[in-house]
Amino acid sequence: MGFLSKARTAYRMSKGRPKGWQSLLWNTAMARTGRVGPLMTPVHVAIEPTNACNAQCPVCETGNFTMRRRKGLLDFKAYRTLIDEIAPTTTTLMYYFMGEPFLNKHSYDMIRYARDRGIYVETCTNGDLADAQGVIYSDINKISFQLGGMDEETHRRYRVRSSLAKTHANLHALIDLRRRNPQSNVQVDVGFIVMRHNEHQVPAFLKWAKEIGADSANVIDPCARNMLEAHAYLPKDRKYWFYDEEAFERGVLKPKHLPDNECQWIWNSIQINWDGEAVPCCRDPNGLHPLGNVFEHGLRGVFNSKKAREFRQQVLDNQGAIEICKLCSSYGLPTLEKPRPIEFEIQRHSFDPEKLELPTV
Repeated sequence: MGFLSKARTAYRMSKGRPKGWQSLLWNTAMARTGRVGPLMTPVHVAIEPTNACNAQCPVCETGNFTMRRRKGLLDFKAYRTLIDEIAPTTTTLMYYFMGEPFLNKHSYDMIRYARDRGIYVETCTNGDLADAQGVIYSDINKISFQLGGMDEETHRRYRVRSSLAKTHANLHALIDLRRRNPQSNVQVDVGFIVMRHNEHQVPAFLKWAKEIGADSANVIDPCARNMLEAHAYLPKDRKYWFYDEEAFERGVLKPKHLPDNECQWIWNSIQINWDGEAVPCCRDPNGLHPLGNVFEHGLRGVFNSKKAREFRQQVLDNQGAIEICKLCSSYGLPTLEKPRPIEFEIQRHSFDPEKLELPTV
């Protein structure tokens, strides 16, 4: 984005003044000038309802039992205090991380609490435990059911202990109930994690997603933590890769686009684990870079803590030495406004803009 384009974007935000516009402009300016603080409250907050899961997905620290953090559930009282703090400036709450959100029995009430305070909320689920009435009651803006295949056998190759039949039943129930509640804000998304064993099913998935009445279908490029996982799960069709193909042939797993001593994301976003401990982003599932506990010190205090500033400074000085940055998916800046699709929409969760071609339905 050139200088004039950036200037026009900043002008539109300052004129329209959507919620969080001051935070986004200030924090982004701080990032671009290489200043690590003080920052305003981030516009994008991700929180973990639990790091437990009913599935055993093999490319997941929770599913493959390599999670170093103890398991637990987000406390409702502590969560309410946090939401009250961030509601004036935070636009988006990502209500998930390293577990299945709906294992937390308070999830629907937690989502509703944030929605009642004007925060846009999204979640991602394997679908086994999603209750249609609870979802509609929560008034969540977007819920994504993410599948591992179009039949039970293929689905369970990755979603090992999940049930496609149960997920389908819960998904259909939600779409039917939403149809009977046209005033609902709930947007239903279905995601398809493309892997070697299911890549041939992408066209069938897109056709099915449109037929059942989903708002959007999301074709998701897979991730791998190491070369062993990459050889086992990455699709043969490399249009679904965001990894460097030449490096892969040399036995090196790295993204096509590695950040170079810059990450505006961690100037505008934060990841909070179920116990309140904050980490820089979703690339730190094991909590290797703790920034402080937001339940004890408040989010703004943690976001501007000594540890948070030191981490940002390391990103500016020597990002290549930070292990969690080496497989980064390179997210761009958070958006302040998220319009709902007017008609069925096919999306591509990809980080290679040159590889966006998809089958049509």
